[in-house]
Amino acid sequence: MVQMWLTNRLCLQELGLEKDDKEAIEEKFRERLKDRNVPQHIMDVISEELNKLSLLDNHSSEFNVTRNYLDWLTSMPWGTNSQENLSLDRAREVLEEDHYGMDDVKKRILEFIAVSQLRGSTQGKILCFYGPPGVGKTSIARSIARALNRQYFRFSVGGMTDVAEIKGHRRTYVGAMPGKMIQCLKKTKTENPLVLIDEVSERLFP
Repeated sequence: MVQMWLTNRLCLQELGLEKDDKEAIEEKFRERLKDRNVPQHIMDVISEELNKLSLLDNHSSEFNVTRNYLDWLTSMPWGTNSQENLSLDRAREVLEEDHYGMDDVKKRILEFIAVSQLRGSTQGKILCFYGPPGVGKTSIARSIARALNRQYFRFSVGGMTDVAEIKGHRRTYVGAMPGKMIQCLKKTKTENPLVLIDEVSERLFP
């Protein structure tokens, strides 16, 4: 029975009616990149890894490591960005709708957006919110993301003991995962999300 199934599968492959596992995997990865603006140096790495994958045995551990690496590389939102909205009226409306009071905080956020409007972008800027639990630090970050029309991603470092969760693990480790920022890009599907690093004080002062 097994021999007959293998024979039939080989015949289908030879006729081009069924693709080899490696061919199907490679085609899936290339299909993901079809409409994306991938930088050339990244494309060179992907091509090198695809060539490497084609030479590896399907059941080897190195095959799974390389396949997982390619899966992450091709899942990144290369060239995909949210259209940023730097309208002060829109930001003021969202902040008032989501939060009552907090006038000083709202004013500072509006100042930040106004300066970003003059610069043409908020890229590379960091806002720091501090205060006791429950005063709205986390929720106001979500409001800023909504006002700017950016995707929102939050991760907490409170109680985190392994810095590799942020930086990522080495590829050779079993069950290795990229860091939180790479996971953020895959989840939000944009290159310019608003990222909230929450509970920093608990990490610094346990």
